[in-house]
Amino acid sequence: MVVNRLRLTIFSIITTQLMPFKEALECMVGEYKVDGQCCPTCHPGYRVHETCSLMTGTTCVPCDPGTYTAHQSGLKDCLQCKVCDPAFGLVTRRECSPISNTVCGCSPGYFCTNMKDDDCEMCVAHRVCTPGQYVKSRGTERNNTICEKCQAGTFSPNGTLGQCLPWTNCTAQGLFEEKPGTDTMDTLCSMQGNPPLGFIGTPIIIIIIIIIVTFVITVISIIMIFVRRKKNRERAYDIKGRAEASDPEKICDLLEADGSIINLPVQETQQQEESDVVSRIMSKS
Repeated sequence: MVVNRLRLTIFSIITTQLMPFKEALECMVGEYKVDGQCCPTCHPGYRVHETCSLMTGTTCVPCDPGTYTAHQSGLKDCLQCKVCDPAFGLVTRRECSPISNTVCGCSPGYFCTNMKDDDCEMCVAHRVCTPGQYVKSRGTERNNTICEKCQAGTFSPNGTLGQCLPWTNCTAQGLFEEKPGTDTMDTLCSMQGNPPLGFIGTPIIIIIIIIIVTFVITVISIIMIFVRRKKNRERAYDIKGRAEASDPEKICDLLEADGSIINLPVQETQQQEESDVVSRIMSKS
């Protein structure tokens, strides 16, 4: 009985003394601790399939597609490869492999706001300079665009210039300043000074009036010519009719009184005179 108690006491003392050594167990480089023992780690690109035992080492298998391990480890599952999301302005710079993760960069026109080593986690669109500003520093994949306001006497029409443009000096070119420049627009020059208010459209109005008057006069002249010719024809036929009932000497009197023909000679025969009179009247019309 005494012996059994002594054995139990000794066992308790030994167990108590060995516990700190078990908890303080440290594994060597290339090993990992599992279930109170150190097992060999798997190489990059591999994962643990079965842990080691007293008789066997660690069993490792390659990572599945879309997964990786970049360092020696005792991981039972490989890490998932990163996906570069275009919605965040990201593009793939380097594809994932069994031993390295995907490396993302920024699309053109974007810059990275969260860079870790060479890998970007989020991109933002470059700042767009507005009219009246110039691009002091163009954006890169790591830096945003820097805009500056145009100084007095200069302008930028669209905000894309590398420097603002100076206003045009109208006086130096022998011109008049019609409208002063702004930070978004150049000075407007003209060949002559500003005309009085309401005078700008006067030359155009005058030209239009002249065209209208000329057209009206032309139309009236054409109408008068046609009317006159018609009257002359009617007058000639009337004289011819009266000539048939009169002697040749009276025809001249009729024509002189009418004013159409003056000094018409009288021929020997009535038929010849009638023919000459009608011919002259028709030729005049």
